[in-house]
Amino acid sequence: MKKFNYTKGVLFLILISTIIRVVLALTLELGQEEAYYWTFALYPELSNFDQPPMIGWFIQLFTNNLYFNGEFFLRLASIISGSASLWIVFIIGRRVKGESAGFYSALLFSSSFYLTVISGVLILPEAPQTLFYLLSLYFLIEGIIQRDQNCEESRFICRVALIMAGVFIGMAMLSKFSSILLWLGVFIYALFYNRSLFKKGELYLSFFISLLFLIPVYIWNFRNSFIGIDYLSGLTHLSQGFSLKTFLQALYIPFLLNNPINIFIILVSLNYYRIKHYITDSYISLLLSLSIPVILVSIVFSAFSESFIYAISLGVSPLIFLAGAYITTLVSERARGVLTQSLKYSVFFFLLVIILGTVHIYTGLFNTSFLLKNPDHKIGYNDITIDRFGWRRLSQEFGKIRELDIAMGKISERSYILEFDHKAAAQSDYYLARPNKTIVKGIGSVEQIRKYAWITKKLGGIKIGESAYYIESSRGNNSAVEFGEKHFERVEKASVIYIKRMNKPVVRYSIYRFINLKELPVS
Repeated sequence: MKKFNYTKGVLFLILISTIIRVVLALTLELGQEEAYYWTFALYPELSNFDQPPMIGWFIQLFTNNLYFNGEFFLRLASIISGSASLWIVFIIGRRVKGESAGFYSALLFSSSFYLTVISGVLILPEAPQTLFYLLSLYFLIEGIIQRDQNCEESRFICRVALIMAGVFIGMAMLSKFSSILLWLGVFIYALFYNRSLFKKGELYLSFFISLLFLIPVYIWNFRNSFIGIDYLSGLTHLSQGFSLKTFLQALYIPFLLNNPINIFIILVSLNYYRIKHYITDSYISLLLSLSIPVILVSIVFSAFSESFIYAISLGVSPLIFLAGAYITTLVSERARGVLTQSLKYSVFFFLLVIILGTVHIYTGLFNTSFLLKNPDHKIGYNDITIDRFGWRRLSQEFGKIRELDIAMGKISERSYILEFDHKAAAQSDYYLARPNKTIVKGIGSVEQIRKYAWITKKLGGIKIGESAYYIESSRGNNSAVEFGEKHFERVEKASVIYIKRMNKPVVRYSIYRFINLKELPVS
């Protein structure tokens, strides 16, 4: 029987994964968060109020500074980094327990919704973070677990690798600040399993180098009265009290995003290690140190702030290599049981969810609230897929309304779209404002409109006498019509637009004209 070539298998897996992700990137409209991070490239800064700048730089790099501005090109950075990440997973798994472990780890990685879709399709900070996190993990393993104790060349490679780990941890932190938890894992490992690490000067040099990468963040905050640092430090405060909702979300969201079957395989693998040590102690000690503390810390803080929920998946990633090593052991022993079958079910479940989810976005196949009950009914309220559907259609209709309004003198050509939330503002900016040659301005606290506080200032701010459009979605919780009636001379309903799937309304947009600002809001 011909021996399976795991390297070719991984390359084929990367090809199939890339094709799937390209199709998704071409199919899905931008969600609110994606549109918000598009503004990081549209208005590049050294840092931002709520996130570091790497995602904006990534978008600029892969779109030729937004010369190519379609959804696919915006997501190209994620697609390419996702494919590279899959190869790095194979390399790490191979280091842990041979090529077969690398292949099975890559298979588990590719069937994770978090690692393949969120980090490999959507243009979110998780895309560069996952790439640099995996590179950091690889160099940490190379730097901490020496291949040959008696070889001077091996010791030199370890020293260089440990320094390189600091470089990539720094780049991961420039992607998302939660990447600093990697250093927590290294500290835990050194404290409990390898205290000789504390004697290595390259470890401290590596940590110092990683902090140097945050210099752009320091400079931006210095120029902006440290408002970003104040905001981020507020997320870690426990003064707001325990939230059962976010605590439960921290338990089930990562469980679902990382594929429940994958989590089952990981838990079985961890339990089996107590019976048979299928990898060396140094590997499992390091991988668990980089995993368990991150998961526990993230869950604890998630009980007080939802901002830490996605950091839990960062701690799940190292466990994939343990599962890959365990599956390799089972296969080598020809023990083809529940777990090896579970790997097949994991891939099947992933593909099934992707296919059904995409079908639902365009057909509403699983939507149970098709019927339009009354004019004020919040149609689409419970359907999160509406976030990625109907914006191109809405853009066309809004363009017609605006063009007719300007021609009939109902609103000034200098009018803009007014928004009160940073995500809604970004989506309106990308789909409604830019194609129809207008702009979006934000009103509200910095916490509400975030980067749009700076964007609005660059666009000249909000001035007396200006007119604006306000677009109200039936999915929203709050209406700004009352705000318009208070601060503008008059409010007019320009039109009501229904977005339909299979000829059934799934969301309603009410377009208002806010005419002549008569007084500035306090904010």
